[in-house]
Formats: sequence, structure tokens, C-alpha cells
Amino acid sequence: MMKKTMMVITASLLFGFAGATAVTACPGAMGGGGQGGGRVHGCGAGMMEERLGLNDKQSEQVEELRANQYKKVSAERRKLAALERELQAESVKAKQDKKKIDQLSEKIGKQHAALARLQSNHMAEVSAILTPAQRDSMRTIMDGRPGLNNCIMKQR
Repeated sequence: MMKKTMMVITASLLFGFAGATAVTACPGAMGGGGQGGGRVHGCGAGMMEERLGLNDKQSEQVEELRANQYKKVSAERRKLAALERELQAESVKAKQDKKKIDQLSEKIGKQHAALARLQSNHMAEVSAILTPAQRDSMRTIMDGRPGLNNCIMKQR
């Protein structure tokens, strides 16, 4: 049981670090940084517009979807961060509550699943406004992405 708990803690920390890396590597890609609001060359919505050849209407639709997605994901990530802080605090106590650690670990797993569902739903919404050729291009782009984000490698 302790091994499982430590694995969950380690995974949570890695996921948190990976998310921070993605935001740092692509400033503005999450919509909050810089003046581009997600339109950084080679990253996020700007990459999509350029590489998929979106028309003006599609660009507006994608921007609206992206803004709505950002609001939803931000709230869910805040919940995840709060759970992870609570887990970390419990994990470093002199007398840990194993039951509480297990419960928090389960909640963190469910929160990750909720974020994955949001991402999948968002991709489906974006895909619905693309032409068949653009969807094929999107699949190619996604298949070629290293792990987190295509712009991470470009920044190195």
C-alpha cells in the first residue's frame, strides 16, 4: 500500500511539473500570458491557424472554443492543485493518515480523468468545425507532437 501511495504522489508531482513546463515553454499558449492570448507562433491556436489553414470563420470559432476550454480547464486545474497540496501536506506529517492519503490519491486520479475528458471533448468540438482535409492534417500534427506540446521542442 505504501508503494502505491508513493507512486501516486510521484506521478502527481510529475504531472504538475509537466503542466508547468508546458505553460513556461509556450508563454501565452494557455491564453493568459502575453498579448497573443494563445496565439504564439508555433504554439496553441496560432499554430493551428497556420498549419491547418483555417479561414476567418473557423479561426473565430476555434478562438471561442479555446477561450471556453481555458475557463473550464483552469477551474479543474485549480481543484487538482488544491488536492495535490493537501496530499503533499498529509504526506510530510510525522504521523500520516494513510486513509486520508488513499482518499486524496483517488480524488487526484479522478481529477486527472476529468481533465482528460475535457481535453477530449474540446478536441471533438474543434474537429467538428474542420474540413476532412484539415482533420487529417490535425491528426498528422498531433501524431508528430512530442508528449506535451509541439512548442516545447522548438523552445530548446
